[in-house]
Amino acid sequence: MRIFKRIIYLLLFPAKEWKTIAAENNNRKTVYVQFVVPLLCMITIATIAGTWFSTSRELYSAGYVFSKIGTLWVSLSAGLFVSAFCVSGITEEKNRDFELITYSLAATYLVIIIVSLFPFFPEFLVLAFYSFYLFWQGIPHLISVESERRMKYGLLSLTITVLVHSLMYFLFSNIFKAIFL
Repeated sequence: MRIFKRIIYLLLFPAKEWKTIAAENNNRKTVYVQFVVPLLCMITIATIAGTWFSTSRELYSAGYVFSKIGTLWVSLSAGLFVSAFCVSGITEEKNRDFELITYSLAATYLVIIIVSLFPFFPEFLVLAFYSFYLFWQGIPHLISVESERRMKYGLLSLTITVLVHSLMYFLFSNIFKAIFL
């Protein structure tokens, strides 16, 4: 229940929720286990359920479903840790960078769940861009960067995060397709 509250507050009241997050003292493992893993489990369930809702079930073989689930689990997890590692080189605030990237992706995780559950509505993917706004809103609360450097930090961090996640998705989708298809 706590994870749903966090997501709802991040989506509806980001400034207030970022202040709450800033007051917490969680390490990477805690954030990953309590926030990311449950969302990845929901993505898995939504992907499996989404194949039942699809009108063209023959397109969604077991190999395809396993490939998609594996790609999402590994690319989202690896992308998260690699991008946080790269971004932490800018600020030297490893835990805070990780929290910023992780929690700002709440909108993206939610959109992936919805699109996995209802694969015939890929247009919803555009809503994942709300994560950029969440990221921008979280910077002043979690990262110690002067206001004149906030734009540079934000753009560089977002670019690194998007590139790393895209590269991880491309890499692991090809690996899992080769294994399962």
